[in-house]
Amino acid sequence: MMTRVDVRTGWRYNSGGWTLTMDRVNLFRSLSLFEGLDSNTLEHLAAQSQERRFRTGETIIYQGEPGANCYVIVRGRVRVFVTGEDGRELAMRIFGPGELVGEMALFEDLPRSANVEALEATQVLELHRDALIRCLQESPKLALSLLRYLSARLRYTTEESEGLASLTVTERLLRRLQRLAEWSGMPVPGGVRIVPPMTQQELAALVGTSRESVNRALVRLRQQGKVQLDNGWIVLLDEG
Repeated sequence: MMTRVDVRTGWRYNSGGWTLTMDRVNLFRSLSLFEGLDSNTLEHLAAQSQERRFRTGETIIYQGEPGANCYVIVRGRVRVFVTGEDGRELAMRIFGPGELVGEMALFEDLPRSANVEALEATQVLELHRDALIRCLQESPKLALSLLRYLSARLRYTTEESEGLASLTVTERLLRRLQRLAEWSGMPVPGGVRIVPPMTQQELAALVGTSRESVNRALVRLRQQGKVQLDNGWIVLLDEG
């Protein structure tokens, strides 16, 4: 009998019936948040998850909509941002492989607090709140791992905010560009190209300022020989 695989749910059908493919289990095992969990817990998570893929610029989560699931990023990067009443983006963070987005829906019955958009082709594993909470109840190790992860994220956010508070817009922008270059920059002659390209409005949300301030900061960084603007791309130049 021919084998069939449901690529969304990760189950394979053959003469013995439906069985879970190991690919989905191995995906969870490869992510730091689930590192060290026993096979039964990983198989349960894999069985309850759905694989989803998003194109560059596609919205994964809409601010204000009901939330009953979260997403574990397997490949790609997403940006999380809040939109104000006037339509401006007020804040933004970038998340990549192994990180969790939409997790606030796990613990409160409130609308989504932010938008999540794919910055590049992105693959995620979607987990419904009920399934994950059931796993947390049955696996203290998973619960502890999630608590550590969320605590580390909160600590990072607090330390980063304190560290950036005393910097000028130009200094904050440079630090953000350096972080992006380390994360997913593309080496080019003389420096590192920031990938994917980001608009000045996106950079403004990332830094926590206005688009006009980012424009002036980019001009200063270019005059200082720290960045090069090339047809919409930003190249962080090598020092010296």
